[in-house]
Amino acid sequence: MPFGKRNNLKSFEIRLGTVTLDSASGRVFDGAGGELDLRHQSREVLSVLAGAPGRTITREVLIDRIWSGREVSPDSVAQCIAEIRRVLGDVEKTIVETVPREGYRLVLPHPISEPRHWWNKLGPALVLASLLLAALVVAFALTRPGTLNDAPVVAVLPFEDFSNPPHQGFLSDAISEGITTALALYPQMDVVSRRSSFQFRNSPEGIAEISKALGADFVLEGSQQYDGSRIRITAQLIDGVTEAHIWAGEIDAPLGAMLESNSEISRKIAAAVGTSVIDTAEASMTAGDVSALMISNAAQSRIMRNFTRENLLKNIEEQEQSMMEYPNSAWGFLGQALSLRIGLHYGWIDGDEAALRDRMISLARRGVELDPNNFMAYHALGRALMFNGKVKDATHAFQRGIELNPSSTIVGNGLAVSLIYLGKTDEALEIIDKLERIDPLKHFDLQWNKAWALWQNGECDAALDAFKSAPSMPTAANKLLAAIHYCIGDEDDAAKAMADYLSENPDWSVSRVREMEAKMWTAPGALDRWVVAMERAGMPQK
Repeated sequence: MPFGKRNNLKSFEIRLGTVTLDSASGRVFDGAGGELDLRHQSREVLSVLAGAPGRTITREVLIDRIWSGREVSPDSVAQCIAEIRRVLGDVEKTIVETVPREGYRLVLPHPISEPRHWWNKLGPALVLASLLLAALVVAFALTRPGTLNDAPVVAVLPFEDFSNPPHQGFLSDAISEGITTALALYPQMDVVSRRSSFQFRNSPEGIAEISKALGADFVLEGSQQYDGSRIRITAQLIDGVTEAHIWAGEIDAPLGAMLESNSEISRKIAAAVGTSVIDTAEASMTAGDVSALMISNAAQSRIMRNFTRENLLKNIEEQEQSMMEYPNSAWGFLGQALSLRIGLHYGWIDGDEAALRDRMISLARRGVELDPNNFMAYHALGRALMFNGKVKDATHAFQRGIELNPSSTIVGNGLAVSLIYLGKTDEALEIIDKLERIDPLKHFDLQWNKAWALWQNGECDAALDAFKSAPSMPTAANKLLAAIHYCIGDEDDAAKAMADYLSENPDWSVSRVREMEAKMWTAPGALDRWVVAMERAGMPQK
């Protein structure tokens, strides 16, 4: 079966006519990569529209989000729309459409489908299929000549969905995500993080180019079809250098048969290819797990794509609903614990802080109780413990999460943060170096923490290079940028970075920073040095 074309856009980029939109920042670039001139407010309007492609956004919503509800004329929105259309070359108004008497919507070539709860019948079968394919990949990767000295690196690309309507989109990335996690449990190989490999969705680049970019020896690509009763999955393991097809396989079975005999089928296939496979008896997912996982994945993607208070509050709302609808799934509980930690750390949620901290811990512990084999549950527990000053305990939780899923850069990043707080900065940098191998496309959170660790080590020029190496950084990272500039001696740049930070976080003060960080940050002298940098860069005392 042929595999569809890919495009070379990054996950946060959207093609609009002849230009490219960075959906996180609203910045627009021409075909040569040059940034096109667009006022700040127009960029914000475009970002809001891009955050809900195909949906009508009312003028009232735009005014509330962009101007924070201040009294402005409806002409202000119209002027932004006119400027956006001019920059996009949207003369026919087919990209940014006007919806009469309502508002505007952004029209993409291929609308993005929201996850649907029709997933509910598919969960265990998807886990099984992922493990079956993972076993086959392991067998061929580990028997490849010339890979005995260095662990082979495998990249799993997002599978094409060839299901017919109305079933297209229901499988989402569950198959390829499951294979990535299953492969990562084998110590004999390294697996590229999905955050990097999934950026090559629909890319026109060949396997050799993708392999080189990801540092992969092998690439697994495939397709999936679901017709409401049967699942067919095809996959191909390809040599990253020669593009030779090493192995191809297909799984085609009724949904019921796959549900009844998943462990037995997994072991038989594993024996056939001469390797052992993870026993799936302890790892089956219920229907509720799958739906809750989809909500959790959407929340994680939303906050990583655009690290804002608005997205955080949306995540909290959705995950509260997830816990109510799926009380026996860990995903809603661990997701809410992580969201509360972010909200408290960045001052994005209000309420009784002590009560919120206690709830964060309780939710994380509940996630572990519900699913003690869920690596993200341990990540949530580690984050909650660390935020409550139990940093050493947090390191143990992160380490358990890494044991369960060594390919997760999210959990690895959590461990690195805990080590930075403890003053074990060189250990943290070693971990980050390893994470960069499986997440080679430099996502902002990895580079944020690398820059922080280098700053703590006094390597401020290197810290600035690391900070700037990320494709984009959220405004929340500008506190770190201010500290780095102050360390280098660029006080004007430090003041500018702090001003940008305070423009979105006006309630922050030096005393609040010290109070927030004091329980966690025990590295000798580091917090004092940070507080001085905040003050000198222009953060108010109280």
